[in-house]
Amino acid sequence: MITSTVRRTVRERALVSSGDHVLVACSGGPDSTTLLHVLHRLRGELGITLCVASIDHGLRPESASEVEQVGAFASTLGVPFYSARVALTREGVSIQARARELRYRALREVAVSHDAVRIAVGHTQDDQAETVLARVLRGAGLRGLGGIEALRSDGVIRPLLDCRRSKVRAYAEERMLPFVDDPSNHQRAFERVRIRHDVLPSLAAEDARVVEHLCALSDEAAELNAYLDGQLPELPPNGTLVVPAETVVALPAPIRIRWLRSWIARETGLTPNRSHLTEAGRLLTGPGEVLLGSGWSVCREGGRLLLQYREHRRTRTSRS
Repeated sequence: MITSTVRRTVRERALVSSGDHVLVACSGGPDSTTLLHVLHRLRGELGITLCVASIDHGLRPESASEVEQVGAFASTLGVPFYSARVALTREGVSIQARARELRYRALREVAVSHDAVRIAVGHTQDDQAETVLARVLRGAGLRGLGGIEALRSDGVIRPLLDCRRSKVRAYAEERMLPFVDDPSNHQRAFERVRIRHDVLPSLAAEDARVVEHLCALSDEAAELNAYLDGQLPELPPNGTLVVPAETVVALPAPIRIRWLRSWIARETGLTPNRSHLTEAGRLLTGPGEVLLGSGWSVCREGGRLLLQYREHRRTRTSRS
């Protein structure tokens, strides 16, 4: 069941091409271990070759031995194995976000070093539903509803994205694959864990297919996002911090906000949220200023929209 679902996902979502060398990111958990095993079974018919990487964040005493376990499993499959350790401390607002950032950076470095054109990670249908729900709770718009991508522009792929987590684990257990459970998956200090163990089960009591429905919504949003992005007019040259307001006003409403997001993100390096964009849209019809964070703001002066940076505002994130 899992193998056939992955086969369909890879083909229908065009995740790989024949001849691709794929780096499989394996933490040693049931999802990524199953991913490695399934891709190894399908490698011949997909026309791909594999290598494996495991990243040690050093947050738990047992993490080093878990990396070694992944290496031993890769050896039984005859797949080249690479490991890396990242320097991660417990300081900061979101240790999970920082760990994710460093993990992907390390994976990209391994991929480049060994000529892998794809990095396969083990996110499941349940991960997608949790992501969509978390973004809804944060006030996400259409782009946020698109969830996590099956194929990212940087070559990251998610072959398990149409598989339920419970079935992925059952696959690993039935075949007695060597995997470990990360205790952080049960720590309710993390938002995703609360959504997984508290919020989604409550919703499932009302709708047993809530995960499937959230993922269907995500796929539809992703398709619409891709279409709307294709309708975006070309942005002005890099370094353009001033644009005529009338140029943006003339765009259709669904395109207008996307254009503003793309312009602001490119020039500031920030990702404006829905509130920022809504307020920036109001500047098209009157004066005002929106603080974007990290010292940046967008304001209306006369008939122009301006992006401005002020060092003394770097710590201010509120809007006015």
